[in-house]
Amino acid sequence: ETSLEAGIRVQIHSQDEPPYIHELGFGVSPGFQTFVSCQEQRLTYLPQPWGNCRSTADKMIPGYDNYSISACRLHCETREVVRECQCRMIHMPGTAVVCPPNKIKCVDRALAEFQKSSADTCECEIPCKLTRYGKELSMVKIPSKGSARYLSRKYSKTEEYIRDNFLVLDVFFEALNYETIEQKRAYDVAGLLGDIGGQMGLFIGASILTILEILDFVYEVIKCRLQRLLRPEKEEKKKQTGIVATVDLDDLKAKESGDTARSQLEGAYPKTLLPNHHHNAQHGVFEDFAC
Repeated sequence: ETSLEAGIRVQIHSQDEPPYIHELGFGVSPGFQTFVSCQEQRLTYLPQPWGNCRSTADKMIPGYDNYSISACRLHCETREVVRECQCRMIHMPGTAVVCPPNKIKCVDRALAEFQKSSADTCECEIPCKLTRYGKELSMVKIPSKGSARYLSRKYSKTEEYIRDNFLVLDVFFEALNYETIEQKRAYDVAGLLGDIGGQMGLFIGASILTILEILDFVYEVIKCRLQRLLRPEKEEKKKQTGIVATVDLDDLKAKESGDTARSQLEGAYPKTLLPNHHHNAQHGVFEDFAC
């Protein structure tokens, strides 16, 4: 297969996964100096039942120490090429013989058929832990006139050849840190129970307080009504008790006044002035004195 591209393809990947350049690589053109600024990103996904990632504890792919999507895709491609052509490409894992040049067309045909049916025949799950690198590319044109003359003399090539075949690639980290992207469960057991308990405590507590306040209001209303109904009877009893007490007190005062006057009259005349035969008489004082 003839490529229409002029340049190279580059992939920046973790050491735990194989390169998958024809799908994940980016191109670098000759005649330019390309600057690639990288930022490491560590992604964490959730396994079943919260997600659909594949844990590293699951069965590994033959030929690889760690599971990755690239390893899974290469394993499927290798299996298809070996089945169709009885050989493998040099970048493919396995123990089959490397395909000779006369088998290139067979390999291309097998890979084309695999691309059409890969969704059904090769299911590659996302790993639960994944490292990838975000990239920002910038380019400047090279070489300058002075450097083109220098390079042409050094390599005995023309300046046009230097411009069409030379490139410079600078790969560097934007910062010496990494970004973490972690998938979280929307609700775990503790959070679910806490939310349920909090909501129940809030709304049921408010309802109980409202009911208690209503009952207290009804109690106060009934108490006030009963006090109003019983107050006239109590006042009438108090008036009757006051009248009886006043009458008894007047009678007592009148009786005490009569007894006092009588005792004063008896004490006004000595008993020796009266005859002795009248001392024991049952008549009053004035009757004895008249006799």
